Amino acid sequence: MFVFGQAIGSAQAATTVNVNPVAPSGANAFPFGEGDFWTPYMGFVYRNIQAFDLKTGDTISFDLGVQNDADIKLQISMAATSFNGSDVPGPYTTVVSNTQLPANPRGNAVNGDYELTFTSEAPFHFAGGGLIIRFSNPGSSYATDGTPTGVLSNAASSSDSSGFFLERFYADADGLPPYTTTGLTAIGGFRLQIADLPPAPPAPTPTPKKKKCKKKHKKRSAAAAKKKCKKKRH
Repeated sequence: MFVFGQAIGSAQAATTVNVNPVAPSGANAFPFGEGDFWTPYMGFVYRNIQAFDLKTGDTISFDLGVQNDADIKLQISMAATSFNGSDVPGPYTTVVSNTQLPANPRGNAVNGDYELTFTSEAPFHFAGGGLIIRFSNPGSSYATDGTPTGVLSNAASSSDSSGFFLERFYADADGLPPYTTTGLTAIGGFRLQIADLPPAPPAPTPTPKKKKCKKKHKKRSAAAAKKKCKKKRH
């Protein structure tokens, strides 16, 4: 179930975006349970996602229901789709590099805790509607993890009543449509933890400029003019 909220009464409260299946399904190996078969690109395609602004340092989490047998390192990119319900992406933004070791890098066996947590390395503005989260470039030992382990808790079908899941694609050469292989099953949910920006500091008070005393009488001596200026200032 989708939750998008902010603590009341705090302009600096964190925002949590949950895109969860109403009826979570059993585990799947793509892309967190093996590092080779689904490559070079795969992705989850979503619809009806509310707007958000991901910033550097915010987090992106996925839910594993089984622990993997190797640390998971992936490049993760995001793109808005051409319209809500489309699988055609606009420009991608890479938000996680394949050198990053996420929190709980092998996941755990607890369903619903969204423990596999990556930290965003770049901002991403999303205006709402259709979204793609794309995976590529498994890093380090994960690139050679060829043992499929069904780890991902997911939406069993795009017909999940949440209305957020459209499709997935995998084993695609360039990560762009037309996709080599697509499916309507095993679409992973996600969670974003977004910290609000701190309030802007107040604008500095401008320093008033000192007025210069203009000489009105050319014939007056310099000493007399100086004396006249002092009288005006008091």
